[in-house]
Amino acid sequence: MRIAATAPQAPQNTSESPEVTPAHLQPAPDGRHEVTLERTRVTRAEIRDALAHAEEERTGRPPSAAFLDVVTAHACLETGSGRSMFNFNFGGIKGSGPSGLTASARTHEWEGGVRYATRDRFRAYVSLDEGAGDYLSLLHRRYAPAVAAAERGDVDGFAHALKAGGYYTGPEDHYANDLRGLLGMPKRPEGAPLPGSTKEGLPFSTTQELALMLDAVSVSAARIAAPASDET
Repeated sequence: MRIAATAPQAPQNTSESPEVTPAHLQPAPDGRHEVTLERTRVTRAEIRDALAHAEEERTGRPPSAAFLDVVTAHACLETGSGRSMFNFNFGGIKGSGPSGLTASARTHEWEGGVRYATRDRFRAYVSLDEGAGDYLSLLHRRYAPAVAAAERGDVDGFAHALKAGGYYTGPEDHYANDLRGLLGMPKRPEGAPLPGSTKEGLPFSTTQELALMLDAVSVSAARIAAPASDET
């Protein structure tokens, strides 16, 4: 399974729906259930709250503010700050979700420094909580160094670990700078090498504080939030 470099993009006639219903299920050739690609728009506060709940369910203790800052910024980067979340997928994760649901979408990948359009299947979920839980489960299971960096509030280390693990295919410096922008942190000069680990802390300790900053930042999020038309 590979992970999407960018969020899935919906066709123009995609309806906005809060949930995936059984009526949309279609058998896929490999046994998975194909569902309609649906925009499941949520707020930044809802993203953070869902991640906090899922992480506490997973570990038995409330997550640190630094960890929540980083993973919330990451989910916002991948979903246009919740405006372009589809089927409750927090991180553009490909494949099928725990309920066996998948949705086909147009997306972009990078190969050899060239960005190109393609189509792939993305995990689909029946609820926001299921999406948050699966996203964090994936991070803990396959990207432990990224989780450790998030616990430190180390944005560059988080981006580096995700890249090293194959989570995304785009340029690492762009990805790290997009995360920095979402967190109100200064961006590094274009092309500057990123340290594998930094000790920079993050300033947000509440959902409200993070939401206020996210409202004012991220050209990247605005770009992702305006998906292109689907290919025929």
